[in-house]
Amino acid sequence: MAQSLTRRQLLTTVGVGVGVLAGLRLWRSGAFSPDKKQRLLHVEGQGPKAWLQQLPRSWAAQSRPTMERLAADLQTHEAGAADLAMVGEAWLPQLGPRLQPFGAPELFEPLLKAARDPAVLGGGAGAPMAFPWAFGSWVMVFRNRPAWVERSRREGWFLLAAEELRDEWILPASPRVVTALVLQSLGHSPSTVDLSLAPGLAARLATVARRARVFDSRHALTRLVNGYGSAAVAPSWAVIPQLLRDQRLVAVRPAASPPLLSWQVLVRPRRAGPVPKPWLQASAKGATLNALLQAGFCPPLPMAALQPQLDQQPAATLLHPGDESMAQAETLQPLTPAQQAQVQQAWDEAMGERLRSTGAGRGEVPG
Repeated sequence: MAQSLTRRQLLTTVGVGVGVLAGLRLWRSGAFSPDKKQRLLHVEGQGPKAWLQQLPRSWAAQSRPTMERLAADLQTHEAGAADLAMVGEAWLPQLGPRLQPFGAPELFEPLLKAARDPAVLGGGAGAPMAFPWAFGSWVMVFRNRPAWVERSRREGWFLLAAEELRDEWILPASPRVVTALVLQSLGHSPSTVDLSLAPGLAARLATVARRARVFDSRHALTRLVNGYGSAAVAPSWAVIPQLLRDQRLVAVRPAASPPLLSWQVLVRPRRAGPVPKPWLQASAKGATLNALLQAGFCPPLPMAALQPQLDQQPAATLLHPGDESMAQAETLQPLTPAQQAQVQQAWDEAMGERLRSTGAGRGEVPG
């Protein structure tokens, strides 16, 4: 006997069919697959293995060969391309349009004031776009140079211009950082907005450019260990593991200037899933904290919150300069296009002097 469908039954049947079809599409895309994991991206060699290995089972850590490649992946429109990423704070202005607020405000409450700098949070006066999970400071590293170690403690960044270390310095391939250190050597803020207000900058910057053997951020410590130069400038988080492996190296953070900080932050692309809060909270406790400190990464917390693990580290003073010093520490602020042009002009002039005296090439200010 033939059966007829009422209007309600027909609509119900159609609705079920549409739901099944949508579910099938999601299943095919992997959204409901038990093997589907949230992804955390980091630059190869820059993610602390002991911490990444403790990610929840629903997460997977994946490396990218360069920060440029990682940034390109974060800027894709594909849903699920990444749920978290480890980046340096200098990348926040470029990545900002592709990010969502980090959320989890309780994670920010224990942090030092320095970690609440808008340049670190990436959100200006609004909601934080980045979570600062570790900081370092720019330091000088010497190989078999005890006399220069002592001088660096007295003279600070002024030592970058010393004639005696001509052709020995391996400096960062960042005109912004080198200019900031030169500003500190002259007693100015590293984030001085108008460089014309820093008398002597052009001459000192040109001198430092001439003294440098090479500008290299990625392989500075490898060059130093292999004898290509006797002194380098690098962030402490990159230096500390090398100090534990090579007794010829000594690192100094100049006490004559406030620490100039370098940050590691976590960001969330727009279509990212929820944050693994228990995993993040574990980074400041017990064996996990100890592993991070050994790898050179220090959470931006008061010293009391990091003990006794911090006290057990041979490089404790490099990891954390102390609460008072952190209250005075500085982070490089984002540049406006006009300010970036000013830094580029100062750098071009300094590198022009270097080119005329040594035949070395030109450096670029990163975007």
